[in-house]
Amino acid sequence: MNLEFLNDSMKGLLPEHLGIRLVEVEPDRVVGELVVADHHCTTPGVLHGGAVMALADTLGAYATATQLPAGARTTTLESKTNFLAATGVGETLRGETVPLHRGRRTMVWQTTLRNGAGRVAAVVTQTQMVIPAKASAEEQLTELFRDRSPEDAKALLVRLERAAAGIYEALAAGASDPAEREVLLANARREHENADALDVG
Repeated sequence: MNLEFLNDSMKGLLPEHLGIRLVEVEPDRVVGELVVADHHCTTPGVLHGGAVMALADTLGAYATATQLPAGARTTTLESKTNFLAATGVGETLRGETVPLHRGRRTMVWQTTLRNGAGRVAAVVTQTQMVIPAKASAEEQLTELFRDRSPEDAKALLVRLERAAAGIYEALAAGASDPAEREVLLANARREHENADALDVG
């Protein structure tokens, strides 16, 4: 994976604002770091839990994104964090994300975060939803007919032809140009004829 490209994709967003940086991205492992500064703290010198969760969430999101089919997106559905040790200012919090489940609709990742002393600071388990790419109109129509019997497919096609005729008739009713109206009505008649031909028997 191109680390420079992935890190550049954070520009102007929360991960860049926090100083999160990806250092390894592989299909089964994503590693990132955050150098703790005063503005990351909840009390003087101690890292805020929200920053811990933000690092883990970022790593889980990028781990999912590298597995997605073209055009698909992801968003976090659920995240559970166990805080186990503090991380102080000047330390580097390092997170390692590995997959627990990779499905078509959801992916589950576990991130182990270690503080500068190498102690486990937190363990985060998060579920990412896979949002498919939006299908084109042609793909949506094709999907309507998938796994249908020939009889069911034919009946559906008749309904679609009738629906198309109704659309042409509605457009004709609103057309002010007589020539345009006649073309629309001719199209409506053709759709009815197609439906009639299919509906025989």
